[in-house]
Amino acid sequence: MDHNLPAVSVVVPVYNAAERLPACLDSVRGQTFGDFECILVDDGSTDGSAAVCDEYAAKDGRFRVIHQKNAGASAARNAGIGIAAGEYLAFVDSDDYVTEDFIEALYTLAEE
Repeated sequence: MDHNLPAVSVVVPVYNAAERLPACLDSVRGQTFGDFECILVDDGSTDGSAAVCDEYAAKDGRFRVIHQKNAGASAARNAGIGIAAGEYLAFVDSDDYVTEDFIEALYTLAEE
């Protein structure tokens, strides 16, 4: 594995989730397993979600943002997959949050 690439790519499709998005992204930022990238795919949000995505990308280099016209959650996931550099993929919905060991647990199971 290339050590310049992340072990895990987390793709978060985002559409009009500004109210709940910070809790989601904070839960991803706070992972016990730090070797990941988080790809935020703003799917044409009109409620300020795009600005939240940009804010997180500006303060944490593991976060990247794609802004696209609204095409639906599946297209957003596919756009994230298209630029993912990780060995493994994980998906988190923008209105959810994950436990602090989410990525670590998935990575450990995948490696076993």
